[in-house]
Amino acid sequence: MHWSDTFYARQAAEAGVNTADIHPSSHALAARLTAHLGGPSRLLELGSGGGQFAVAAALLGHDVTAIEREPLLASHSRALAQKHEVRPDIQQRDFFTVKLPASHYSAVCCWDTFGIGEDDDQRRLLARMAGWLAPGGRVYLDVYTPWYWAQAAGNAPQLPGFTRDYGFDPDGCRMLDTYVPDDGSGPFTQSLRCYSPADLRLLLEGTGLQLADLWPGGSYDVQAGRWTPEVPLEQAMSYTAILLARS
Repeated sequence: MHWSDTFYARQAAEAGVNTADIHPSSHALAARLTAHLGGPSRLLELGSGGGQFAVAAALLGHDVTAIEREPLLASHSRALAQKHEVRPDIQQRDFFTVKLPASHYSAVCCWDTFGIGEDDDQRRLLARMAGWLAPGGRVYLDVYTPWYWAQAAGNAPQLPGFTRDYGFDPDGCRMLDTYVPDDGSGPFTQSLRCYSPADLRLLLEGTGLQLADLWPGGSYDVQAGRWTPEVPLEQAMSYTAILLARS
C-alpha cells in the first residue's frame, strides 16, 4: 500500500484539513491566476482537496474541472460549490489515471500535492498535463524545495489533537509531514519529492513541458507562529513553477 492511499483520507477525517470554507489565500491565489492568464479561462485542477481554490476560481468566472480522489473531500467540494452558487465539475478520480479531453485547458493547476510518486511517476503526470493543455496554455505547479525541508525539523504548525512534525529524507530528497494523534490511533505521514528549479528542468526533459517562470512561495516561523506567504526563493518552503509546452 502506498502512503497516499490513507494519508489524505485521515488528514481530512481526523484533522479536518481541507474541510473548511474558502480561506482568503484561495481567493488571492484565484485572483493572481486570473490576472496572469488575462481573464477567466477553462481551468483544470488536479488534487483539488476540499474545493476551496476550485470554487474561488469559479466565482471569478472560470470554467473549472476539479479532480480529487478522496470521497470526503470531493463531497465537501460539491457542498462548497452549492453554498457559493457556482458549478465547477468536481470529479472523484485519481489524476494519475483520469481520462480528460486532450488540448482542452488553458490552465492546468496542481497546488500543494506534486511529488507524491517517484521521478518516473512525476514525468508521466507532467506528460499527461502537456497533453491536456490547449495551444498557448500553462501549467501552474507547486513544487517543494529541498533546502527548506532539509532544516524543517521542529517547524511544523500544530493542530488541536495532534503532535505534528516536519522532517526530511535526504536520500530520497523528500519532505516528511507526520501527524501523531493524541488518541493513540497511530501516526500518518505525507512524503513528497522535493525539486530545486535545476532538478525540475531535468525532470521536465521528454515531458513536452518547459519551465518558463516561477513564483516563490512562503515560509513558516515556528517561534513567532507566523506564516509569511511570499519570501525569497532561497527561504521558501515551495515555489509555483509556470510551465509551457515546448516549442
